[in-house]
Formats: sequence, structure tokens, C-alpha cells
Amino acid sequence: MKIAHISDLHLSGSYKRKNISALKRVIKHALENGADHFVFTGDIADNAEENDFLLFRKILERFNLLSSDKTSIVIGNHDIFGGAQTAEDVVNFPYRCLKTNYAEKVKLFTSFFKELFVDTVRPGTNEFFPYAKELRNTVLFGVNSIDRYSRIKNPFASNGRVSREQKEKLTLLLEQFKSTTKKKILMIHHHFYKKKDETATSESALWDKIESYTMKLRGKKKLFKIFQEGGIELVLHGHSHEIRDYQRKGIRFLNAGASIEGKTKIPSYFIIDDESLHDGKAGKSFSVELKSIPGIKEAAFIRQQKEFVLVVES
Repeated sequence: MKIAHISDLHLSGSYKRKNISALKRVIKHALENGADHFVFTGDIADNAEENDFLLFRKILERFNLLSSDKTSIVIGNHDIFGGAQTAEDVVNFPYRCLKTNYAEKVKLFTSFFKELFVDTVRPGTNEFFPYAKELRNTVLFGVNSIDRYSRIKNPFASNGRVSREQKEKLTLLLEQFKSTTKKKILMIHHHFYKKKDETATSESALWDKIESYTMKLRGKKKLFKIFQEGGIELVLHGHSHEIRDYQRKGIRFLNAGASIEGKTKIPSYFIIDDESLHDGKAGKSFSVELKSIPGIKEAAFIRQQKEFVLVVES
């Protein structure tokens, strides 16, 4: 089975319409490259607007992907707290976060994509995270890494933390699938490395700079231990707007955070083939390929030169 990993869509019908067309191109490209299942690791919407969640639903419907066997999803910080487009938004953002009902926002998010949680295993009957989903050769585990707002510990709602309750439930889920021969992939929004450079890809450079200093995932050591003991081989995430393939603690990580918004401005995504066997090293039971898509002008030129396939694949 081939799994397409895409992250940080930041859809906004009001401010970022280019992201909408870019996402459609990425999905179309992934399907043409044999993707059987899609994983979206958070920040679906840029401003936590219901209209943008509805927009994503319609895109999934258009490509026949609005079903649990075709698509899996986790929530991002922008899906709960939104973001900022102007200097005024930056000033008012802490107050907006303070007034945000965290539990209701998570509930709203999952209600828009309830079809994607069908046939999942969840320790808590009323909670959607964490969850497990069995595919043909793989078990996917979805976790909510978005921390609640705090004026001191999470002043711009970008930091992450997996709650103690979620960790306990994730441990139970992993124990439940301990004897499976299927490979285990974990889906989460936040990255697991230190962010040294701020991105410069959104409409607000000031906002990017602020977020670059407030994008930490707290409690990583405990998560590493849970992953190791539970047999997690691969972690898919986003949050930091980069494309990155790296290892930590013997586990392979893929960051698809620049799928739509990246420094190169070239839409990209990962294709993970869970049927390929390698040398048994960290994450090597999967074949991973990075795919990139040129812009409209570049694509037109390439087609004219009849070299489309050679240049597009990367």
C-alpha cells in the first residue's frame, strides 16, 4: 500500500486561495503516483474557520477520499486557535486564544471529518484522540499534540504537549496491537527537533518569527519511550514548514510541513510504500519517496519540452 503524507494545508478562502489550488494539484499528483491512502497531519485550516473545514471536506469528496479507508487525519494548532494575517491580528491573538473553548474546537474539527474516524479503535468512547486504524499492512495511530492556551507556557498557541491521559491511552492502544505483524506508524502534528530558523512562507513575516520561537513540543522524552516500547517505526508530522527526513532514538520521522507552504514554494509530499522491505534499520521497512510538483508556468514549459516526468519527480 502506498501512503501519501501531506501536512499544513492552511486553507483559507479569505486569505490563502492559492493553497486551495495547490492542495488539489498535490492530491491529483499523489493519486496519479499510485497513492492508496492519504495522511494529513494537521493545520488543515489557517484560521479554524468552519467554512475552510467544509472546503476541505468538499475537496476530499471531489477526489473520492472522504472515507476512513482512504484518508486519516490529526488536528493542528491552527485548527483550534487559528492564526494571524495582519499586525492587528498579532496584537489581538492572545485574547482570542484566551476566549477559545479548546474542547469544543476539537469536537468541531472531528465532527466535520467524522467519516475519517469510522472503524477506528479508541480507548475513550467520547474522545477521538488517540486512535488506531488498521490498514492492509500497517496500523496508524493518531495523536492530538496541541497544547491548551497559556499566557506563560503557550502564549501564541503554537507549543505542543500530549496530555497524560492521551499518553496512557496511547500506551493501551499500542499494547492492544503488540502482537500484530503489521507495521506501526504514528501521526502527530508537532515536530521532534529543535527549530533553529524561522520560516518565511506565510502572509505575515512577523507572525512566522513569533511562531518560530513558540513551536516546541514538551514532553518528548516520555513520548520517545512510549514509541520505542510500542514498536512505532515511523512518525509522520508537520508544524514546522519544512520537508525533512530524520531519525531520533532509533525511530524515523518525516516532516511534510512544507507540502503547501514552503520556502521553495513548490508543493511537495511523501509517498510511503509499506510493502517494501529493506535492511531492518530505523524506518527502513518502508520505502519513502519525496514528490515535488512544479508551478503552472514551469509545468507548461516542461510539457512543451516533453520532459514532464523526468523533471517533476524528485
